Amino acid sequence: MKLNLQGGSLLWLRRDLRIMDNNLVKHAISKRKKMFFCFVFDNVILEDIKSSPFTEKDDKSLYVDRRVGFIHNTLAEIKKDLQQIGSDLLIFYGDPVELIPKIAITINAGTVLWTKDYEQYARRRDDKISTSLESLNINPISIKNQCIFEESEVLTNDGNPYTVFTPYKKKWLTILGDSQNLWEGYSVKQLSECAAKVDFPEDMPELEEFGFSSMSKKIKIKSGSDGAEELVKDFFKVIETYEFARNFPAKKGVSYLSTHFRFGTLSVEKIVHTLLKLIPEFEEKRTNTTGIHAWLSELIWRDFYMQILFHFPHVESSCFKKKYDNLVWEDNSELFHKWTVGQTGYPIVDAGMRQLNETGYMHNRLRMVTASFLTKDLGINWKEGERYFANKLLDFDLSANNGGWQWAASTGCDAQPYFRIFNPTSQAKKFDPDGEFIKKYVGELRELPRKLIFEPWKITTLVEGEREINYTKRIIDHDEARKKTLKRFLAISENNQ
Repeated sequence: MKLNLQGGSLLWLRRDLRIMDNNLVKHAISKRKKMFFCFVFDNVILEDIKSSPFTEKDDKSLYVDRRVGFIHNTLAEIKKDLQQIGSDLLIFYGDPVELIPKIAITINAGTVLWTKDYEQYARRRDDKISTSLESLNINPISIKNQCIFEESEVLTNDGNPYTVFTPYKKKWLTILGDSQNLWEGYSVKQLSECAAKVDFPEDMPELEEFGFSSMSKKIKIKSGSDGAEELVKDFFKVIETYEFARNFPAKKGVSYLSTHFRFGTLSVEKIVHTLLKLIPEFEEKRTNTTGIHAWLSELIWRDFYMQILFHFPHVESSCFKKKYDNLVWEDNSELFHKWTVGQTGYPIVDAGMRQLNETGYMHNRLRMVTASFLTKDLGINWKEGERYFANKLLDFDLSANNGGWQWAASTGCDAQPYFRIFNPTSQAKKFDPDGEFIKKYVGELRELPRKLIFEPWKITTLVEGEREINYTKRIIDHDEARKKTLKRFLAISENNQ
């Protein structure tokens, strides 16, 4: 393949931390351009993490953040893989608005490629960078790379964005069925023929250089594309049971791929393409396909919330349903703190919060339960919970996190009706029937028999042998809290009649 050696392409990796199945690489290969890879630890984003009251520090006062650690681990793997084919990954720390044009000039790039982002900060940042590059006669190109359909690709027949999921999903599937060549990859050989190397030092910076602790890299999930592929293989072995098993936090019934989708160590386009191939194979073998369809639906939700964020950017700071901005929430820092540390007295809520704090992950069923508890039982503004999850979740994605919280709080698009309020005790009995998950994370209750573990507030004192089992008192009565929530929402409804 003959390369155009003048004005190569700079590939700015961001939410697409992979070198295979990457639309940026695919584009550069199609143009027969030599390509250079870079990543920038955005100081604006990192300073925001540092300023959060929920960010932990180590004994050297360095910040600990699992997401930064996951990224660093993944970049080290990408760097190593690129070096094996005679290329490299340039890694920087600072303001991308200043750095990206400078890097492009230094390597004499004619084009800079990056994956589209739909968050307001990223869109403003990218617009500034595009303007700077164009003033330098360098072509900026942003490419869809983190979803199947973006922005205005799925619209109603009237040309408006969807705000209800079910019709969106129907249209999404119709367009998907009509599309050709949903995903088409490229070979390692094609990549190696285009990947180039710069002539200045490209050392791998350590986290400590920009204020983060090496403890950030100690995470349970395996990073990089290899880690993603391992999880894909494991999940596809049990995907037929997904529709049922996904609701039980004590079971390994979900994919655990959300972090890899978030940081782009896995191509969602390739995955959907694989699912479409699996369906006829399963049908031929008379294997149940409901699990595949259920998981595909979850991936469609992901696209749905991204297009909501794009068309309705106000959701980043306020309710999708604007009338609910007038809701009068409870202001109780003590109850909020007890929720964050898993000391509410409701075992399933506490187990979910402790799982989040200990691992950076929370089962999706428990995300709904804990979010409902904060907003509907404690009556605390969903923004507070969203902010906490945004700091603690390894798979934090603004669009999905915002959409999930507003769904639970009944303030979002196609949200749970305000009068449907999760009963944490019923949820525990239904989805953790043996108390297995509760016992894993709420050690105080491990000695309790099954019949007592879901409602420990009914026990005044319990002694097992000579050991007294103490568990935090219930901080609120669910039935009373439910009545207050209904009044809170009814007041808004009456004022808007």
